[in-house]
This record gives sequence, structure tokens and C-alpha cells, in this order.
Amino acid sequence: MIARLSGTLIEKSPSHIVVDCGGIGFRMSVSLTTSGQLPSVGEHAIVHTHLIVRDDGIELVGFATPSEREMFLLLIAIPGVGTRIALSILSAMSVAELQHAVLANNLVVLQRIPGVGKKTAERLVLELREKIASVSIEREGVGEFSLLLSEALQAMVVLGYNRAQAEKALRTAFETMRQQGQSPSVETLIKHALRILHQIS
Repeated sequence: MIARLSGTLIEKSPSHIVVDCGGIGFRMSVSLTTSGQLPSVGEHAIVHTHLIVRDDGIELVGFATPSEREMFLLLIAIPGVGTRIALSILSAMSVAELQHAVLANNLVVLQRIPGVGKKTAERLVLELREKIASVSIEREGVGEFSLLLSEALQAMVVLGYNRAQAEKALRTAFETMRQQGQSPSVETLIKHALRILHQIS
């Protein structure tokens, strides 16, 4: 079992990354949350992993924190929740936000996640309620990026922007500003994200 990889991040997208470890490139599926928390391409990265072996192939999934991996394992153990939906859930919400939503029985929030309907949301609450509180959250999991993203995303949704498009633009803006040595605030992050969305439209 491959549980952890340490090497140079040579490729990064919202859905996958490639880490070079001693000349071997390991490709991993990741959530948007993990993609945003990892360093820039060319920098050293430590990725916590889970190897999935199926009849049709092998898939390696990467996580920025052990808590996200732990939550992923809880999610894929639920009937009807596979890798794709689990990563979609972890892309839409941080581990802490998912904990709060499940413990509060907040089906409305859960149903906003792409791929999660009413039945799946109810199943998440039913299956996770007793287990989810035990997942420990590292400080980096609710750090600067997560807090900024959450506030900026809420503001853009209120302004009428599509949640998924807004989140993607915000993550791109955050990464660009960080590469330029800037320290993003909620306001500057939104401004950069709006420019990105206007360029696309």
C-alpha cells in the first residue's frame, strides 16, 4: 500500500497531480481542496495517498492532509458513493464544513454538492453521523486558504455567480497571486476571480 509520497510536484490541475519521486512520476486524482492547498509546480510536496485496486485498473488518490484522506475513506465506504462523488464532496466542502453539515443534519447544504441528490445526502447523514466526529482536523486544513475561499465563495454566490465556476476562478486567482508574491484578502481574491470569469465569458 502506498500511503505517502514525498517529491517534486511536476503537474497540477483541479482534478489531478503528478509528483516526481526519484525519477518516477506518480499521477493522483485529487479534490479541488487538495489541489489548492498543495504548493506550486516545481516545489517539494508531501501527499498522503490511498491506492484503489479495481478489476478495470488501479487508481491512486492524493490528499493534502491525513484528515481529508480519513474522510475520503469514510465516504467511499457508503453504498453508492464512489471515488468521483467522494472527491466532489471534498472539493465542495472542507472536512470541518462536512462535519458541521452532517452533525447538523443540513441536507440543504449537502444537496448543493454536484452529484449529491436528496437520497445521497440523507445517506451521508445516516452513515456518517456516528463516525464523522472522530475525524481530527489539522490546522492547515482550516488555514488561510480555506477561510479565504469560504468567505469569497459565499460573497460571489450571493452576487449571483455559479458556485462551481466561482470556486474554480477563486482557486486560480489564489494560486496566481501566491506565485506573484501577493497576500490575498477576500476583496482582492474576488476582484481577481471576477476578472478571470469575465475573460472566459
